[in-house]
Amino acid sequence: MAKFPRLLWSESKLRDNMRYLNNLFSSCAWPIAWTPVTKATCAHPDIVKVLLSEGVAEIADSRIENLKQVKSLSSACRTLLLRLPGLHEITDVIQYADTSLVSEQTTIARLSDAAKAAGVRHRIILMVELGDLREGVLPQHVLERGRFILQQENIDWCGIGTNLTCYGGILPTREKMTQLLDLKASIARELGHVVDVVSGGNSSSLSLLLDGNMPAGISHLRLGEALLLGRETAQGGQIAGMHGDIFTLEAEVIEVQVKGSVPEGERGMDAFGKTPEFEDIGDHTRAILAIGKQDVPIEELVPLDDNVRILGGSSDHMILDVGSDAVRVGDIVAFRVSYPVLLQAMTSPYVAKTRA
Repeated sequence: MAKFPRLLWSESKLRDNMRYLNNLFSSCAWPIAWTPVTKATCAHPDIVKVLLSEGVAEIADSRIENLKQVKSLSSACRTLLLRLPGLHEITDVIQYADTSLVSEQTTIARLSDAAKAAGVRHRIILMVELGDLREGVLPQHVLERGRFILQQENIDWCGIGTNLTCYGGILPTREKMTQLLDLKASIARELGHVVDVVSGGNSSSLSLLLDGNMPAGISHLRLGEALLLGRETAQGGQIAGMHGDIFTLEAEVIEVQVKGSVPEGERGMDAFGKTPEFEDIGDHTRAILAIGKQDVPIEELVPLDDNVRILGGSSDHMILDVGSDAVRVGDIVAFRVSYPVLLQAMTSPYVAKTRA
């Protein structure tokens, strides 16, 4: 018997998106690779297996727990840790991540010590701050940090990279990508070291490639939302030829009643400490679904039925205006899934994850 709420996903559409991206990158005039990012799916085993069956050689994630899951499915698959390593997890990073994104000197030194103790070499990509104000060293400090890296034992400095749009909303541009390439040249000229990987960002950087504005020499992108939702995230546009509906969220109706639209009585705060406002549309048919803010950001959901409107909810209830639809207890209501919905629904243990 089906369990609800549930997140349905299409294997065939996921494979289509994989193949679209593979074809896009293989058709470039210079060598450029992409790594699928599984953090929005918590490296769900069935989804990882699909990626592996499509020939993926490397998978990226922000959580060591997820990289451990990947390694349990394929010891041969390389893993890339996206979030800067915490000092408390250095031993696990060395064990489960083949490559780390780094910025801090202390962290690099600890990785070196742990890699030496384990008798392995660990690859690092030095992150560069190009304006979004999340992780990375300032461009003027790259050479200084590079000199330190080259002194570390058991560390292979394979690349430089950047992250844009995630915090400050700063867009990737040809100029910012060129800045990375200039840093690569400076590293070779001043330090005598060649970094093979120039990682130009995430799904927001994909638009540069699609528009023909990506400068030759950028050799790597890290793609999650583009793969899973078929979107470039610079402007949030759907990519022609990619599926945006791999995932659908479904929840069960547990009550249908005709009620007023404005609460009655003396009002205080709701369950989340807010004082909500209500539109008075008179008596109408309201349905309650067995899903709430503990499971998904309900304000991000879009009902597939245009006659259904989300009114709000609490931690474990969502309330709908179902208009003239003949909705009954036990019916299933379906929703389009955005990136925040996918991320939270996949993380919630109360939402089933089911292959369609």
